[in-house]
Amino acid sequence: MGFRVAILMESSLEISRDLLRGIIRHVRASEPWTLDITPGGIGDQRLPESWRGDGIIARIPSVAEAARLAACPVPKVILDPQGPFAAPGHPLAACARVESDHGAIGRVAAGHLLGRGFRHFAYVGPTLSSSPQMAYDATGLAEPNWSLARRDAFLAALAAEGHGAAVYPRPRTRRAAVNWNLEMPALVQWLLRLPRPLAVFTPHDARGRQVLDACHAARLPVPYQVAVLGVNDDSTLCETALPPLSSIRLDAVAAGRRAAEMLDALMAGRRPVPWHHRYGCLGVTARDSTAAMQTDDAVAIAVLEDIRTACGFNLRVGEVAARHGFTVRALEKRFRRAIGQSVGTVIRTTCLDHVRRLVTESDRPFGDIARACGQLSAAHLAAAFKARFGETMTAARARALPAATASRRP
Repeated sequence: MGFRVAILMESSLEISRDLLRGIIRHVRASEPWTLDITPGGIGDQRLPESWRGDGIIARIPSVAEAARLAACPVPKVILDPQGPFAAPGHPLAACARVESDHGAIGRVAAGHLLGRGFRHFAYVGPTLSSSPQMAYDATGLAEPNWSLARRDAFLAALAAEGHGAAVYPRPRTRRAAVNWNLEMPALVQWLLRLPRPLAVFTPHDARGRQVLDACHAARLPVPYQVAVLGVNDDSTLCETALPPLSSIRLDAVAAGRRAAEMLDALMAGRRPVPWHHRYGCLGVTARDSTAAMQTDDAVAIAVLEDIRTACGFNLRVGEVAARHGFTVRALEKRFRRAIGQSVGTVIRTTCLDHVRRLVTESDRPFGDIARACGQLSAAHLAAAFKARFGETMTAARARALPAATASRRP
C-alpha cells in the first residue's frame, strides 16, 4: 500500500512548489506514497484533525502548529526551520532537516553585484507579515535567523573585497513591520541618504519588490542609480516587477527530492546521512533591476530608460536624440562620456538581449521576432544573434526549452 505522508508547505510560493516537485520525483521513482496536501498559503497549513499517517515533511507554519507537529509520533523532515524551531531544546530541532545554504546565498549576492561594477552596497532585510518566527527584543523587532545569516555572509563577502554596506534598520513595532504603507516613507528617506550608484540585496523577492516601489517613490531610477537583487527567483513576483527583478535561484527541486529520500529512510527505520542537509544556489537570473550601467548623468539615464522600456525595438538614434533635444553627434558624445558606449551599441545589445529571452522562453516564430525588432531582417538578426551569443537561435531554443519544461515537470 505504501506510506501515507502529510506535506505542510504553502503552494502560493514558487520555491515551495519546486520543493514539492522534488518530493514527487522521488515518490514516482520509488514506492508510491499517499500524499495529504493542503493548497494555500502558510497560514492554511495544518495537520488534518485525527490524522493517521506514517511521516511528515513540513515548513513550520506557526507556533501552534509546531506544537502539534512535535506531539505527532511519526518520523518528520523539517524544511528550512527558523528562529526558535531550530534552537537547541525545541522538540523539532532534533528532527532531520533540509535547509537552504544561507551563507552561499549571501556570497552569490555579493559576487553578482560586485561583478556588475558597483562600489556602494546596502542590505534591506525582511519584515514578513506571516512569519511565525518574528519576535521582539530590547531594540525592536527581531529579524529571522535565515535573514541574518544571508546578511552576514553578504557583508563578509563584501568586506573580503574591501567594501562595506549600509544595513536598513529594522522596524521597531510589528505594526510598522507588517504595514508597507507605514514603512515605505522611512525606507524612501533611508535610500535617499545613501551614496549612489547603489546596489541593494534583499533576502527574498517580495522584499525586493518593496525596495523597487520605494525607489520609484523616491524618484531613484532603477537600475541606473539603484540596483536591486532578490532571492528565490519567483517568476511571478520577479517578472511582474517594474523593472523585472533579478534574483538568486535556489536548488529547491533537488532539496525536495532529498527531503523525501530522508523521510523514506526514517519510515523504513534507517537514519539518513547527513541528518541535516543544506541545499545551494543555481546562480542568478539576471533581469533589468541589476543591469550594469550606472551613471549620474540625467540625460544618459533618460535615454537608457527609453531603450529599456522599448527593449531596444524600433528605436533610431536620431529619434532618441530629437526626443531629448540633442543632435545625434552631441547626444553620442555625452552618452559615451557617461556610459562608455554609443547609443546605437546599447540599443543593439538591449534588442538582442530581449530577442534571446523571446527565443529561449517562448515558441514565437523567428520571423515574428525579427519583424518585432523593426531594425533587422531575419537574416541580419540571425547573424547578429550568433555573433553576440555564439550559437544560432535554433540551437538556443532547442537547448533552453526542454530544460525549462523539465524544471517544471513534477
